Amino acid sequence: MDIYRLSSDIKYVNQIGVTLNVEEKLKLELSLLQITETEKFDNILFWGKINGVKFDYYIAVGLNFKGKFEFPTKKFYWAKSDTFVFDELPEINLEYRAQVDSFRNLFTGDHKFVLIPLPEDQQAEEQNQEQAEGEEKPEDSDEEENIKVKPKAFTELDRLAYVVRAIENDCALVPVGAFKLTPTHELRYNDSFRGASLDSVANINTYQHFRAPQSEEKKKFIARDDALFHFNFLDPIEHDLPKGCWSVQIDSSKTSATVRSLLWPGFVGYHRANSQIFGYAYIGNGIKNSDLPFLL
Repeated sequence: MDIYRLSSDIKYVNQIGVTLNVEEKLKLELSLLQITETEKFDNILFWGKINGVKFDYYIAVGLNFKGKFEFPTKKFYWAKSDTFVFDELPEINLEYRAQVDSFRNLFTGDHKFVLIPLPEDQQAEEQNQEQAEGEEKPEDSDEEENIKVKPKAFTELDRLAYVVRAIENDCALVPVGAFKLTPTHELRYNDSFRGASLDSVANINTYQHFRAPQSEEKKKFIARDDALFHFNFLDPIEHDLPKGCWSVQIDSSKTSATVRSLLWPGFVGYHRANSQIFGYAYIGNGIKNSDLPFLL
């Protein structure tokens, strides 16, 4: 959701019964604009909000298209509802992937809260390493050999980083035709895009994932020189599993459609027919509906 259209586009997310209040919108607009003063992005988006028990987390993503082969880079930021100060979201630690997928408890709102502590032997090793660092190193010691990655407990901030990127990978979407490839294979907004027609705006095959292609078919297609003459070079969401994990709804005016994820309840993609208005956002508790295959 473009930060300059936050106040107007939030109405599309309201259709799932969630929203941002006036204070949240004002503080978010100011905080997100501050990111643009320190970082250079081609585009910055309001990604969404993950609800917590004590405090909530707000997420933003910066996009850089220039000089990026076939797909832009994404840089995520997070802020808490008590400060509205955005910091860069850390990279994910795949070591804890199995444990994160099994979490069903709500976020507390305390980003330092330890979810998976270090084993006792690793804690002892870390303490010994800290003591060793306080001692003087021999002059003939090899500096590179003494560089070790300190073990780290898994905190709620680590979980937040994992969940945000998982939702982005599984759900981020755009209408077909909204982006194009340049002759140098850089992704760009398609200025000639006039939006899906009234007849097709509510069809699931109108939308594709906003991520680097993951299917072999699309990987080969986007690598071809003639891919720049087509717009369907990204993975279509209609083939996502489990089948039926998307719900497409059209509003009473029959002019706007929302694409809702049943796998990640709280995610909404939206598009207004015959216009360049489209986007997506997530407002929810950050818990995946892993039982969905058994419910469909």
